[in-house]
Amino acid sequence: MQPEVTELNDEERALYLKLQKKVGWKRTGTEVFESFFPILPFVPSEQAIVRLIDGVWHVLMWHRKDPHYEGYHMVGGYILRGESDEEWLTRCIKKEVNLTLKAFWHIRDFNTRPETGWVPNHQMARFFVCEVEGEPSVGTWFPLDKIPDDTLGHHKKYADCLRAYFMRMDTMREKGIRHDYCNKAPEWKWLVNSLDTLDGQVSLIPFDSLDEAVKCMRANRSAFLVDDQGLQIL
Repeated sequence: MQPEVTELNDEERALYLKLQKKVGWKRTGTEVFESFFPILPFVPSEQAIVRLIDGVWHVLMWHRKDPHYEGYHMVGGYILRGESDEEWLTRCIKKEVNLTLKAFWHIRDFNTRPETGWVPNHQMARFFVCEVEGEPSVGTWFPLDKIPDDTLGHHKKYADCLRAYFMRMDTMREKGIRHDYCNKAPEWKWLVNSLDTLDGQVSLIPFDSLDEAVKCMRANRSAFLVDDQGLQIL
């Protein structure tokens, strides 16, 4: 277990600081890099590479198996010192699936912590929608509502948030958005705001599943759906 407070004596501290000056910011080596996992939060990008196929939004996912993760996931990678968002995404997309970044939009951030059981360390993940050119060297295009069952836990949540992003865009274009920041769902959940027409009271119903929340909302014409950022989806 990593101690909460550094326990180095004076001699160990001097040696540590001397050795740390030899650690490269660009290429640390896996063991050195991962030694910081229990100590410092890391910043990965999660890149939803999307494509319309037969009128349905698909996301590119590929399967990985390593000591930390096993299952399908979206493209992503840790930021390197000095990179802009565009440089960061361009490098990761080229490295992982050999595609060229065409355009990107930042959707939101995720504060993903070890207690969720999904990640080996604390991560502040930045989530982007990306358009690309070319055909991927690895991976498969999946409809957003039909991703593989063995998708990594946090990437299942990312996929739902991606679906909600496109739902919100449709809501905005067709009906307009009027309920941003009225209420906010708990973290990783969805909140249906339902007005009881008999007594005029508003019910706030949280759901773990986006599909269940959408079903509940559509059963009540006066209801609307928000995410854990307080943004209206439907």
